[in-house]
Amino acid sequence: MLGAVDLRSNNATQLRHAANELDGVGPLYGRASTAAVYDAFADLLRSTALLVEWRNAVVNAELDADRFLRGAKERHRQWFKEYKDAGARASLEAVARSIEVITSIDEVAVVCGQFARTPLPIGVFSDPEVKRRFEREDIEVEAREIPEELAVAFLRFQIDGQPAAETHFLTPNETHDLEIEVRVSRWPDHATHLVLMPLSIEPRVSYDFPTFEFKKPSDDPPFKLHDRGRAVLRIAQGLHARPYEFKYAAVFQPDETEQPVAVVGQRTLRIEGFDLVRNPVTGYVAIDQTIVQIRDRIRAKPRILASDLANLLTALKPICSLTGRSVQDALFRQVSNEAGFQKEIRDELRRDPAIGSELEEHPKAAGGITDLSFRGVRIELKFSDSRPMAIADCDQFIDQVVAYVVGTGKRVGILCVLDNSKKTVPAFPAEEGIVLRSMPTNEGTVEVVVILIQGGLARPSDLSR
Repeated sequence: MLGAVDLRSNNATQLRHAANELDGVGPLYGRASTAAVYDAFADLLRSTALLVEWRNAVVNAELDADRFLRGAKERHRQWFKEYKDAGARASLEAVARSIEVITSIDEVAVVCGQFARTPLPIGVFSDPEVKRRFEREDIEVEAREIPEELAVAFLRFQIDGQPAAETHFLTPNETHDLEIEVRVSRWPDHATHLVLMPLSIEPRVSYDFPTFEFKKPSDDPPFKLHDRGRAVLRIAQGLHARPYEFKYAAVFQPDETEQPVAVVGQRTLRIEGFDLVRNPVTGYVAIDQTIVQIRDRIRAKPRILASDLANLLTALKPICSLTGRSVQDALFRQVSNEAGFQKEIRDELRRDPAIGSELEEHPKAAGGITDLSFRGVRIELKFSDSRPMAIADCDQFIDQVVAYVVGTGKRVGILCVLDNSKKTVPAFPAEEGIVLRSMPTNEGTVEVVVILIQGGLARPSDLSR
């Protein structure tokens, strides 16, 4: 949290990861009230992550940057509704209210600093003894029994029979099984049902997630309940969009039954909703999946601006598409040097309407001259025809790319190598020639996407013996 105080920090992914870790800690605590405090704090971390993204979007003049602020304030309102009249929010309420009135990106650092300095209770990992006997010479005093706290702990989500990952993928417009397992500390005397319902800041038309309803069990507490429902994402996401986020809340019915309920545990679902068939990135599914994996890894790195990641992905799309076509159609038979290769890549990038005139050729950086650049994302090109290359052979060029990237004030770059040597063996799958290298520096890492394009391919008939 303190890291987010820095104006240049973009650690929203780390804040969300910390929130997910706190979700898993909640059910371990002996006292539901303590677990609820940490659960409430985890929710505030997610709101803070949106504020950090808003700050970075404003600084980088991104379109509709205020969508992050609107999301943070909506989460803030849901937070107060959920923890209304609950002791879990007592130590956090004052600082949480600052989200409601925030208007300037300068206030993000103040909010993050206040959250970081907010004291939290010390967790105890065993149930407290609620009855004690104090014996003295001629009297015996029995301590008053403390009512057991009412808690619902989310133990497990499963999607299509698999444990829900930190970020789980669901194919849009398909029905998926969503299983839930919860533990209930006790059942209120007059309650007939326990209802678990999904909450989200996403538009309601974009998803259909099940509401689970449990009748009062007949066995003794604590109760372990399990149910299965159907989940559907109705609208696919774009490549640059953040995952959908859903959270399950619990309430006993009828409404006049004892409330509130301390809800703890892993009850937040982060769902990716790509449809790479209907909305492909490059037209090659395996390559598209590789690009998505690279995107997710870079998102998890600190100090990388969302705008730089978006520009990197925009440049990767046409280059990676060319990588797939170079194998499918055996391209680059006429390319004989690096200048010819640069012309091919330059023309390929300029054909993309999202790039066009914003592609620079031979801009200067770090005292040298780069090959190509798109909005500050440096693209270094290399050519080899002496011997067949493996992806590891490209590492010899990475330091040059890192120098250009750092000299531009960025943390992401692209290295594209054409291996145009004469081949005597079949090509390897194009997606295996696309990797992410994390290069350490004195302050974090520089992320370089390395792309090895295969040229000089043999005709399949020539490989017959």
